[in-house]
Amino acid sequence: MFPLLLIDGYNVIGPVAPPSRGASPNWLQDERQLLLNRLSEHLTDPIRSRTCVVFDARNPPHGVSDQMIFADMDVRFAVGYPEADDLIEELIFEHPNPKSLTVVSSDHRLHAAAKRKKALPIDSDVWLDSLLDGHIQMAKLPKATSKRKRHKKSDRKSGEPATDASPSGPTLDAMLETEELQKWLDQYGSD
Repeated sequence: MFPLLLIDGYNVIGPVAPPSRGASPNWLQDERQLLLNRLSEHLTDPIRSRTCVVFDARNPPHGVSDQMIFADMDVRFAVGYPEADDLIEELIFEHPNPKSLTVVSSDHRLHAAAKRKKALPIDSDVWLDSLLDGHIQMAKLPKATSKRKRHKKSDRKSGEPATDASPSGPTLDAMLETEELQKWLDQYGSD
């Protein structure tokens, strides 16, 4: 199953400098765990199961080579890649429906890659602030097989013109409410 939410892990953590003397030698792992815990607390179950968080591979957890599952989220370490951005770009380009993909990073390279594939890029700090305020910013999900569209097809068969109340469609920068995503995933989401 391909993700709906692709997160540049260390970019979301931010430019965290090594702490002063006396701090834990595992400070980076602690920061990574804090992010994963926050995501697991604030994302809904269906969104977590369609979330991929990518970290650079310098310090993967002991016993993990390149991938693990944490709270239903796919957590990857960019083992074999110069940096996490290379793996994230690969995931963007391999995605079968990138218009439904949200890429969370403040990296301009990843924003450009997301835009080329029509995915929604969102700056890390903006996205995380919104998440912590109770809103999950994501690309609009496709509605190709919705009841409304099936109804319009039957209207056309009966000779009535089909009209679309929103000819331009939803904008990619629109915020998707958690309830709306939950309904969509309940109806179409699980493979």
